Amino acid sequence: MRKLLLPALPTLRRVILLLLLLLPLQLLHAQLPFTEKQYAWRVETDLEYGTAVNYAGLTETLTLDLYKPVGDDNIARPLLVLVHGGAWLTGCKTDMAGLAIEMAQRGYAVASVNYRKGWHKSGGSVNPGVFLPDLNCLYPADSLEIYRAIYRGMQDVKGAIRWLKARTVLDSTCNQSVLVGGASAGAFLALATGFLDRSIEKPAACGALPDAPAPASNMVNCYDHECIRQTIALQPGALQRPDLGPVEGTMNNNGYSADVIGVLSEFGGMPYDALTKNWLEGPSQPAVYLYHQTCDGVVPFVQGQPFFVISNYCNLGATPWHPKLPIVFGNGALAAYFGAIPNPPVFTTEFDNCDPFNPAISGFECVRYSQNGSYHFVANSVLHAQKVADFFSPVVSASLGSAACLVGTSTPLNSLGIRIAPNPFSGFPKFSCTQPPTGEMRLTLRDLSGKTLWRQTRILSVGINELPVNLPTGIYFLEVSGAEGTGVWKIVCKG
Repeated sequence: MRKLLLPALPTLRRVILLLLLLLPLQLLHAQLPFTEKQYAWRVETDLEYGTAVNYAGLTETLTLDLYKPVGDDNIARPLLVLVHGGAWLTGCKTDMAGLAIEMAQRGYAVASVNYRKGWHKSGGSVNPGVFLPDLNCLYPADSLEIYRAIYRGMQDVKGAIRWLKARTVLDSTCNQSVLVGGASAGAFLALATGFLDRSIEKPAACGALPDAPAPASNMVNCYDHECIRQTIALQPGALQRPDLGPVEGTMNNNGYSADVIGVLSEFGGMPYDALTKNWLEGPSQPAVYLYHQTCDGVVPFVQGQPFFVISNYCNLGATPWHPKLPIVFGNGALAAYFGAIPNPPVFTTEFDNCDPFNPAISGFECVRYSQNGSYHFVANSVLHAQKVADFFSPVVSASLGSAACLVGTSTPLNSLGIRIAPNPFSGFPKFSCTQPPTGEMRLTLRDLSGKTLWRQTRILSVGINELPVNLPTGIYFLEVSGAEGTGVWKIVCKG
């Protein structure tokens, strides 16, 4: 099912966006960028984007894999940041490789991130059973622990986005054209990254709390870190639950924002606080793509506790592990919410219908759910990737066309409003400033190898500044450095 609701936009813009989104798929493929699979791809693995302290007080180094198209010759690629699932406890960045490759083949740079996982375990006596030994990791101390896990993961994703925005010269990306997406638990983080943007939206559970209870003797503190299962013994002080800090986090606060223009949620949702604290009607209004199977047995399609179906009915004799998980709203509830508010973001849905679990014949239903992965996956991943690309094509195209792609090596020069225009250019390169800089600025032109071709120190004027240098056809780096910081732009000379 495909549904589109538009915010209040100027009439012409609404008409253009409707035409783009409602064209037949074959025309979309022919006319819109970033929809056709036409490039080879490569991946840079285990890039370190930051460090952070996990739930047990241990400092973790966090990494991401970066997928790039080969042969696209684009100096301003859209960037998609993907977040894997795993109940905020397990999983790995390579879990998102399939979608990452699909989008890289369409011209996206795609980062798949690892993030902090894990939460404090139950202090009460439970029976994790004998058939699923990992269940002794799956009993949280309380619902607050899940809120805190989502919040920590969101802070990590925002830190990764800022890190990626600061290196767009290296990756040929546009930091004005960034999407975030995730699957399952990762979709919760993606939605939080896109919408949790004000201090008043911070869940109370993410402030300072009393210490977590000591875990029961049959509980195990296990979680995945950098794709490797960790089983730890708690050190003194590990049960403390300090304030988790600002919604933006403290990692890579380099002058760039973690704002995104689009969010992909695959069988994810939001915790209850998201609606009570009004995440969805704040200043950020990214476009949203919602995918879910309607009978999902892990994340409820509409509302409920994660894992309810398989925990309550199909737990093979183990103590149900869902009772201390928080109430969440799945993608079905989010779509209904967007449809009811006056000015929703642009959004679409892809909901695959399936028969709901029938408790009256739970024995048969548990077999069906077991054979079908609890319906917690994308039913047709290749077709889904195409639909995602089609939906976000006008979104990223508008962002690429409406603003220059400012990139920086240190402090970005946002305060000066520097823009390269036109880019690509013919003749002399030009750029404009909207604010006067403090003192002289040093201008440097380098080629792709880093060799300095031209350098000048001068006072920049408000308005157009022309660089008196003739360049052959090619790609260059323009560095502007002064009291306000340093910025680097990739520029293209057409000769």
